[in-house]
Amino acid sequence: MVEKRDNKSLKYVFLYPDIAHPTIAEIDAGRVPKERLAGFYQLKERGWNVTISDSRWNGPFAGLRRKLKRYFHVPSISMIKDWIPADVIVIKDDFSMALTLLAKIMGKKVIYLDSMFLIPKSRIRNKLVSINLRLSNLIITFSETQADLWSHYYQVDRDKFKAMKYSMDQNFYSLGQRKHGNANMLISVGRDVGRDFPSLIESIKDKDVQLNLITLPYLLPDGTQKIKNINVKERLSYEELFKIYAKSSVAVIPLIKDVTYPSGIRAAMEAMLLGVPVVCTYTPVMEEYFINGEEIIYVEPNSPEALWKAINEVELNSAMREKIVNNARNKMLSNYTVNCYSNALESALLAFNNF
Repeated sequence: MVEKRDNKSLKYVFLYPDIAHPTIAEIDAGRVPKERLAGFYQLKERGWNVTISDSRWNGPFAGLRRKLKRYFHVPSISMIKDWIPADVIVIKDDFSMALTLLAKIMGKKVIYLDSMFLIPKSRIRNKLVSINLRLSNLIITFSETQADLWSHYYQVDRDKFKAMKYSMDQNFYSLGQRKHGNANMLISVGRDVGRDFPSLIESIKDKDVQLNLITLPYLLPDGTQKIKNINVKERLSYEELFKIYAKSSVAVIPLIKDVTYPSGIRAAMEAMLLGVPVVCTYTPVMEEYFINGEEIIYVEPNSPEALWKAINEVELNSAMREKIVNNARNKMLSNYTVNCYSNALESALLAFNNF
């Protein structure tokens, strides 16, 4: 009789959307936060048998694989070799029929980590996602709302989804009490399609404020960079980013209506750890994390007027601003540290009986 192995003794191979292995040294040196390798780094610190496979992003065909990734994940021979000794493949990337089927053919278990975004509109993509969900052994998400939605929509057993809270490396960020930043200096950080930048731009373009917008240009309306009180920055070092936060009076996170994944959560947490009050479009996912009027200010979606009203109120009401900043920081330090995430992830894997 073969003795059943403890889940911690299994070998886990992590796959990321691009080359990830050098980030380990960056984290060890304190140059980037631990959440950059969410899951892998936390288990590595706790003695789990984990490794990263970057093989598909190396070699002469790596560029082609990146171009095709939007449509189809192309495995590599080296990646398959990386998988041979593994028991579990953890995919921190989009759902991939090719990777899931390959893992199943090789007799591996499959975990998808933070792979759910908007439900696809395409029937073909929808079908492929449905098959991926059914073939996977575990799907880890950062929202109960999202897990409920996807379980219901795709008619997949809710027990296959494990929702845990996104968390941040509090030691990487400045946690000291910071003085109120420059009046009328706003910051908005975001690089995903869940952002409603048109509403934010409309709300402030004729106002006596300065907005530092850290994003990708293709997410912005045409002509944004010509607006005098908007400064668009695409790529910044953490040191440069922290200097902008230190000067900012409000962090604004505009989100599209009905966004069903944790869009904005990292930007909100980053600002909170750096002592900047957050104004954010309301979503059920964000509400799972922070309480309106206590730790954050929510506004209705698609409303430049509501955004400006909230920004102005936070600017002018110092008592409310101080309350939100302090409550948000305390919430972060008690509920959303990487140690909290590590505990949840480790408990989920140890308790999981589908291995």
